[in-house]
Parts: sequence; C-alpha cells; structure tokens
Amino acid sequence: MHVYATILAGGSGTRFWPKSRVHLAKQFLSLYGTQSLLQNTVARIAPLIPSQRTLVVTAAHQQAQTAEQLADLPRANILAEPLGRNTAAAIALAACHLLHMDAEALMVVLPADHAIVDAQAFCASLQQAAAAVQHHNVLMTLGVQPTYAATGYGYIKAGEALPTPEAPNARKVVQFIEKPGVDAATEMVISGQYLWNCGIFVWKAATIAHEMRQHLPALWQGIQAYVASWQAGANSETLHYQYAQLPSISIDHGVLEHSARVGVLPVTFAWSDVGSWRALADLHPADAAGNVVVGQHLGRDSSGLILYSPDKLVATIGLTNLIVVHTDDVLLICDKERDQEIRELVAMLQQRGQTDYL
Repeated sequence: MHVYATILAGGSGTRFWPKSRVHLAKQFLSLYGTQSLLQNTVARIAPLIPSQRTLVVTAAHQQAQTAEQLADLPRANILAEPLGRNTAAAIALAACHLLHMDAEALMVVLPADHAIVDAQAFCASLQQAAAAVQHHNVLMTLGVQPTYAATGYGYIKAGEALPTPEAPNARKVVQFIEKPGVDAATEMVISGQYLWNCGIFVWKAATIAHEMRQHLPALWQGIQAYVASWQAGANSETLHYQYAQLPSISIDHGVLEHSARVGVLPVTFAWSDVGSWRALADLHPADAAGNVVVGQHLGRDSSGLILYSPDKLVATIGLTNLIVVHTDDVLLICDKERDQEIRELVAMLQQRGQTDYL
C-alpha cells in the first residue's frame, strides 16, 4: 500500500496582513528559516512520501506560485480549485484523483501553513497513524497534547485504546469539541482526556470516499461530476459553476463528527498552526525582555513585543505587549491581545476600495 500526501494550500492568511497579501498568501511566507511554510511542509514529509506521491490542493489564482515554490513537484500533482469551498471539498477532490491513480491509496492530509520543527518525530507519528489505519480501517487524526487552555482550537476527547502493535497510544475518538470557551477549555485541559485537533489526518482514500458518500452525498457526487467535466475538457466557466454548487463545509463538521470509525494518535512534538502574528513567539526565541524580533530592534523599557521588520530598524521606548509589523508600504501596530482583529482591517480596506494595500 502506497502512502500519498494531500497538502491543503488554498488559504489567504488575512491575519498575517500586511505581510500576507492577495498575491502572497500565508503559506508562501518565510516566517522562520529560509523556506516558506509550504516548502517546509513538503520537506518535512519527504523522508516518508516522495514528491511524485504528493498532491497539493490550492486556489486557481495561486497555482503558478505554488508550482514556482515547489519546482520538484510534478505539475499534474497541483490540483487547482476554481474557488474555495472549505476542507471537505478539497479533500474530496484529492481523494477522487487518488482513487483514479491507486485504488489502495493511503492519504495523509495536512495543512500547508503549520510549523513542526521535529520532522523525524512527525514522520514517526504519521507511520504509527498509518499502521492504525491498516489494522482497523479508521479515519485517524493526530491530537496534540494541550499546553494551555486555548480557545481558538478544536478539541478531541480520546476514549478506549485502538489496539495497534506499532501504535500503542492510538485511541478511539469519543467526541469533537469546536473552539470552547475559557472555562470549558480549562476543565478539558485539567482532565487530561482531551487533545488539540491539529487538522492532520491519515486514512485510506477509499474509506474517506465511503464516509463522504454516507455523510456528504451531495458533495461527493458533485466532486465526481466536476472531475468528469475537467477530464472531458470543460471550459473554466462550467467548472467554476459546478464547483460553486458544492456544499462549503469542513471535513470535521461534515464527516468526522458523524463517523463511527474515527481514531486519534496523541503526539508530543511541538506544533503551531501559525494562526496569527503571535505565533512568531512559537517559532523564534525571545530576548531577555521577552521580545520576539525578526529583523532589528533597539529598545528602552520595552518588553513582550513581537516585531517583524526584516529591512528596517524598529526603535521603541516604554512599549509593552504590542505587535509591530513593518513592510514596504504599511506599518501595523497592534495590541497582542487583539491580533485576531487584523482581518477586520483587511475588510475595511476592501470596503474603502484601497486595494493597493491588499
């Protein structure tokens, strides 16, 4: 049984504005090291899955940039969506392609914009999850051990063991909880029974197809019709129309929360979904004052800052707990506790027609 990767790379990353733009989505950014998040994702799985067995699902307008960043990836392995319809559609599109290639294909599904430094531990976890899939034909998820009561992540309640010699920690999934409040998140972390849902999955392509037929029949039928039209050479207007008719739903809500065959593998490697500028603190060491700096910083009585200014010196006096991002044409200054509101600035620019800053 061959293992294939499906990398979901169609995001826009508006929370990383002003560095992330329409022409430079989050997955194309180099936020740590020299490679982009997308390039790091492909390199991380390379010891386990070669580029010939790696598919990337991206937006049509990002197809050329994806190919440019992944020069070793066969162009046919880049699947372009005419428009975004959430993760279930993207995964269905990849599964449909894989089943035409290899009826026994085992899929590893992972986002393009996460950060995992320990590639060896990550690949070992994928191998363990794959072993559980082969033994039990389940839909496996990876669950990260929570380090604090996060309210921005989904949680997975782990149940009884899923007996697998190669993966002794594999468990059955009892429940998915989507982005709880602070009190509920605190209780779940204290209980020790819950894991963060990091959005990385392992399953057989045939099994996820079966589950989609059962739980998302309109989506699966629509994807099959879309792929048939694409293979027949339909024009872009027809393909766009067909794809727009697909239900827009996440794989978690559409399938995993309803399926009776879901497992989870608890993992301990350091993981970040790189969800906002505050994530730079997970990727870079802080200085003695607790400042995380990408670029140059000169400060007096300044602490707890996150500064991104690769090309210009940032000088501060008496500032605390701020995000400062300096690009060629924009200076962003933001309270660290309100970084999720950056996307609202993007919406304001759209409303005002100031597209040069998008």
